[in-house]
Amino acid sequence: MKTKTKYIALAATVSLLAGCGGGSGDDTPTAPTYDDMLAAATADAAGIVDLDTGAVIATKRQILPTTGSATYTGYVGGDVAGDTLIGELSLTADFTGSGSVSGSATNFQHEVDGAYTGTLTMPATSIVANAGDQEFAGTLSGTLANGGTDYATDVALTGNFVGGTDGTVVVPTAVAGSAIGLVGTDLLSGAFIATQ
Repeated sequence: MKTKTKYIALAATVSLLAGCGGGSGDDTPTAPTYDDMLAAATADAAGIVDLDTGAVIATKRQILPTTGSATYTGYVGGDVAGDTLIGELSLTADFTGSGSVSGSATNFQHEVDGAYTGTLTMPATSIVANAGDQEFAGTLSGTLANGGTDYATDVALTGNFVGGTDGTVVVPTAVAGSAIGLVGTDLLSGAFIATQ
């Protein structure tokens, strides 16, 4: 994702506004805008993952719980033909035994073209040790649509668990890593971040 520092300040503004009650009387949730999602992703990624390269910069967990599960929510996206596409991401980690991760992404927004409809899903993929770090690699797949055109989409996620004290069975507080794939015929290159 193209990091845009001006959105860091926007993230604080968005969170302040989210706390305001508003007076419209309409409780219908509205889909987040591109600016909202980029600001939130930038704030969530600070100190954890480089949104441009997908490199995890926080300490990666080498020990995970062997029971229980956790749900992580956040964002996935990247550069697509010079502009950023970003969507909301949900991942579920099942720590039973060797563990697995599954998930989905939806509510995509494009920097120029606006909303993309559709949902991408990732079936359960195993958590494995890579040089001691607990890692998973899976693919979000589906069809996204924008402007009357459907785009077959596959985005490979390679991620690590971070947060919490390593060497314990404490559930990690975040999952992050790279996001590489195709939206139609255009390459997507970026990252994902999801937190509890």
